[in-house]
Amino acid sequence: MQRALVRPTIPIPGGFAKVTPLDQYMVRVIFPMICIFQVDWKSHRPTILRNLQVGLAHTIDEIGFLAANVVPECEDRDTIQLEYEENSGVWFYEKDVPEVEFDALAARDFPFAEMTVSRFVPEPRGHSNRTPVLTVQATFITGGVVVAFNGHHAVMDAQALGTFCQTWAKHVDAESKGLLALCSQRLSPDTLDGGSLFGGRTRRALSDFPPYRPASKNRYESTQQEVLQSAVSGYHDRLQQLVPLSHWRISPAALDRLKNFAAPPSKDLPTMTENALISALLWKHTTLARQKAGIHVDSSALLSTVNVRRRVDPQLPDEYIGNAVVLSRADAASTELHSTDEVSLYALAHKIVTSVNWWTADRIWELTGTIDNSPSVANRVLPRVGHDLLITSPSRIADAQGQSEWGSELGPIKAVRFAFPAFMDGYVAILPSMHGGQEVVMWVAPAVSELLAKDENWLQWMQRVA
Repeated sequence: MQRALVRPTIPIPGGFAKVTPLDQYMVRVIFPMICIFQVDWKSHRPTILRNLQVGLAHTIDEIGFLAANVVPECEDRDTIQLEYEENSGVWFYEKDVPEVEFDALAARDFPFAEMTVSRFVPEPRGHSNRTPVLTVQATFITGGVVVAFNGHHAVMDAQALGTFCQTWAKHVDAESKGLLALCSQRLSPDTLDGGSLFGGRTRRALSDFPPYRPASKNRYESTQQEVLQSAVSGYHDRLQQLVPLSHWRISPAALDRLKNFAAPPSKDLPTMTENALISALLWKHTTLARQKAGIHVDSSALLSTVNVRRRVDPQLPDEYIGNAVVLSRADAASTELHSTDEVSLYALAHKIVTSVNWWTADRIWELTGTIDNSPSVANRVLPRVGHDLLITSPSRIADAQGQSEWGSELGPIKAVRFAFPAFMDGYVAILPSMHGGQEVVMWVAPAVSELLAKDENWLQWMQRVA
């Protein structure tokens, strides 16, 4: 393996920079995103590497904090800040794994489980007292190139990582053509301005917000803490034992059936969103599988990530590069989750939509002020969890695949995958599928995953991906 430090073309002065409250309380994990290209690279490998590295340098010119490190700020409150060193840059790794064949991956639809961290993801893979915001690795496989980049979740959510990917692609494409990206194509300064996310002084406590309501200690809490600490430390092998990944797809036809099955029970009620219906389906069947696995569940919470870019005042641009995520919370008793009533799925979806819509600009402003005044902030976005679910839907990851050009040498992205260190048992990502419909990636206890794979009611909606 070789590496090179890619520096911006415009040097960045050394120093420190503050991060927003929504950055401060985010779970401090490294988020590896993986882009897979089909290319016979033997004749133009040097050109591919040059395009990627020059394109990355110009990307850092636009998004300077990519070259920073995440370091401690206040030890007592466990806050963080960004540090820029003299001659800072992004480490770019180059690796060969010829035993992996693009055609073999494509034949199995690029299964998430095959995109292993040890092969494709650069170090570091866990948070420490000095962790780079970004590292990159280009892995040359037989018939293709796998480009992985580690974004630190403490300063970038999945939407922001998608924006970075599109920006990098723009500059790689320009370099491939022997050009520079036009000034009109550059990101607006607003995309780096998180001023809307700084709240004022507030007397509200974190426990005043629905996701953080006081909860009694549960027996599964210690296991959930082990999952969280393994994710923060980047212990992917341990996570594979605790919460192995399972990959599912719900086809367009199955989605249509689901929408008809969970249609409003009367004309005066609203139609539920596609994501809410899928989330309700996941909530219901995962809870049932947990019960079958011998886990007693009296009640369960469904936590949803809420993109607040368009909910704050003033609004943030969709391309805002930072964390702009809060959690909503819907609760249901086991009787509701086990119900076979025709309207039960609609009712669960309605709870989810209501919980998301609770977040107004004023409440987000109060939350950020509360975080700013909290005695400890590290990983506080995640409440005390038991046998619950957390569902995220990072749509810009799909945009990165469908709307970016990477130059004639690399061609279009054939698949986007990620090696996310899930930080709880019950973490789920819903992603648009390149085949239509949606892909569902779940991290749950092994016994629960096995029971889902045998559940005929679940399998009438979901197809397992190899």
